[in-house]
Amino acid sequence: MHDSRMEMRPTEIDRLSLFLLGAGFNIDATREAGPMYGDSIYVGRYQIDCSYPLVGDVLKLCFGLDKLPAGKTVENLFAEHLQAGNYKPMETLVDRLMEADYRIASKLALSRSSNSYKKFFESFNGAQFLTFNYDSLAEIFLSQDGSWQPEDGYAVPVLTELAYGAKRPPNANSRSVVIHLHGSACVYTVQSEIVGTPGAGVAQLVRRPEPLYAFDADSISHCFPHYRRVMSPTGCVRTEERVIAPVPDKREGLKEAFICESYTKALQLVRQARSLIAVGYSFSPYDRASYDPVLQTLAHSGVGDLMIVSPQAGELARRLSTEYAGIRVQPVEKSFGKWATDEFSAP
Repeated sequence: MHDSRMEMRPTEIDRLSLFLLGAGFNIDATREAGPMYGDSIYVGRYQIDCSYPLVGDVLKLCFGLDKLPAGKTVENLFAEHLQAGNYKPMETLVDRLMEADYRIASKLALSRSSNSYKKFFESFNGAQFLTFNYDSLAEIFLSQDGSWQPEDGYAVPVLTELAYGAKRPPNANSRSVVIHLHGSACVYTVQSEIVGTPGAGVAQLVRRPEPLYAFDADSISHCFPHYRRVMSPTGCVRTEERVIAPVPDKREGLKEAFICESYTKALQLVRQARSLIAVGYSFSPYDRASYDPVLQTLAHSGVGDLMIVSPQAGELARRLSTEYAGIRVQPVEKSFGKWATDEFSAP
């Protein structure tokens, strides 16, 4: 019997498509932004290393290692340090990502010259995005033309505070959402609040009936000039409370309130999408618990089109086609930058 679902056909890419962004989406940003320089009274002008890190960079940056110990992965190293109560590697990773946003993403977004990322977000104006990245590269670009605001741009309501003198346009809504399935470095969850008057000695820390999500862009606040930081009423919110650490088993992190609500919204979009375009995402076996709900929903959506843009797309397509029989996988074996040069062509 002929099954029309098994026919390979070009994936249609338009604003009805849904994008899934991975770490590989950011790699070309470092090259396109060019070298960054700072000035020091001790050494004079020097080049700043603020690139979006690859796996090898993470190994050196977070653990001071040039190569992996035998039998270990980067995920194993993060897990071991977190289990020992050492949060420094996670803080270092997120600090680097925010510095890359601060210097690289903002430079490209504000540039008068064209670049692959401007071209991408202009070509798919009004598209929706899922991401496993902690950074805010997509939001920085989308906010430039008012396509994205933090109040509703994460697809769940987020508390914000406007900067002094800033006004939010009446009835302004985000045309695009960026749903962070592993959390965002700029959003934290408030589960408890202080009730009463601390000075009178009767204040209590009580659990909120519903979690509150708040926008705190921290060191990249200048990228969102209409907003100031929303400070937590219970003190500093640690990095590991904002994002799911890159550990082998992410199941506990996936139960966090912000992540659960984000998945609910994300799967709604998957059901409605014409196709899913994964850009720079590795579909690592360590992430199986994270991407499986997305691909299972896609497989049962009645569309089942997945296009993978990655230098390893062919290998990924073969594996995922076997694991998810209801999905037609279209590989595009290109980096994001090369795909942009080729006008985001479909196979």
